Amino acid sequence: MSKVRIIACSLCIAVLLASTASAADRVSASEKGSLLIYPKVELRWDTSGNLIQDTIIEMTNDYPADVEIQMFFVHGDQYLEAYPPERAHPGWHWVNNEFTLTHNDPVYWSAATGMPAGTSPFTILDPGDPAHGIPQGRPAMDGTSDRVLRGYIIAWAVNYEGKKIRWNHLCGKATLIHYMDGSAWSYNPYSFQTDYVSGNGDLIGGEPGVLHLDGEEYDACFDTLLLDFFAPGSSALSNGGRTVFSDTDLTVFPVDADLRQETEGPVTTKIKFAICNENEICYSNTERCITGWDQQLLSMYDAPNHFLLANLQTDKGKARLNGIASPVECGEHSQNAAILGVAMTMLDFGGDFARAGSNLVGMGTESAVIQMDPREDNTQEKTFSTQILGKANATGIKTVGRTATLEIDDMEIPAE
Repeated sequence: MSKVRIIACSLCIAVLLASTASAADRVSASEKGSLLIYPKVELRWDTSGNLIQDTIIEMTNDYPADVEIQMFFVHGDQYLEAYPPERAHPGWHWVNNEFTLTHNDPVYWSAATGMPAGTSPFTILDPGDPAHGIPQGRPAMDGTSDRVLRGYIIAWAVNYEGKKIRWNHLCGKATLIHYMDGSAWSYNPYSFQTDYVSGNGDLIGGEPGVLHLDGEEYDACFDTLLLDFFAPGSSALSNGGRTVFSDTDLTVFPVDADLRQETEGPVTTKIKFAICNENEICYSNTERCITGWDQQLLSMYDAPNHFLLANLQTDKGKARLNGIASPVECGEHSQNAAILGVAMTMLDFGGDFARAGSNLVGMGTESAVIQMDPREDNTQEKTFSTQILGKANATGIKTVGRTATLEIDDMEIPAE
């Protein structure tokens, strides 16, 4: 009897350890990691050019030693042709930054200014010149008169030669502050750990300039995302004599990214939504082709839109999201893709607004690959000085679209 109990107990422990290992090899939004992805950075201006929304990026090195951080700021929107008086806008491009996080160092910066950390401002991706009548950002085209600049950030630990290393001690937060209506919401970046090597600071190795998010080099991505939502148009949250209507702003993007100068362009995938209402009735024909990055209110999705209250038939719903290839609907180059995202619930109190958001829940595992040009030699120094406050250098802006390619190397941004 004792022997049987020991064997059974051993089997239970083995199953538990296997389950734990499996969970540990998958991306998280609640643990530290060696690679962080901030899915949503958004700046907004009013028609007078006043900044009405900023994104504050926080990043922390929770370890008693310095570490270099490589970052890519990626523009989310596509190239937009000029339609006078509106200027042309670049799209699907990026800028590369590096800086040093000192030991046990928490830093933050405004996406609008890059300060106080001294990173490139996000506006470098689509610079305006308000002093000469060229406004910041592009028309939001979301029913408001706002102008917007948006995208996401990828950041990971490297050594002084720019090579990826194990450093499972990074964490952070992004806070989107809407100054016009006095509201804000936050989310944690998605965190990818690596156990490809055992020692902190050890070189991960592998192919230079390639990040494999596959459960071996770095944690794998999710296979499917889960969104809980209140139907746009629902007033289920009304109380206290106030009528409250809700809508959800959904941001989602394929994790695969080609950030090389000789890029093959952004990834296109079809987001297939499996939507269910409170009566367990499910709908499967709401779909959306996305390229590179996508943000939209659920109320503004194309028909058939089963997020809407009139079509969902209940106030509450859930949706599973999967990125799949669809050559017929999304083009011959569309592909299956791991996706990540965040959702922001917007509550309308009759003209007064409140916002709350979170990361999307994930299930299963799927691999993704992020590519960039490796550092060719040691003559290209890290693009930030070891002092976190000071000048920053931005390298390798790349534009993809029908405009000419724009490449800016070693462009200095003076310290304030």
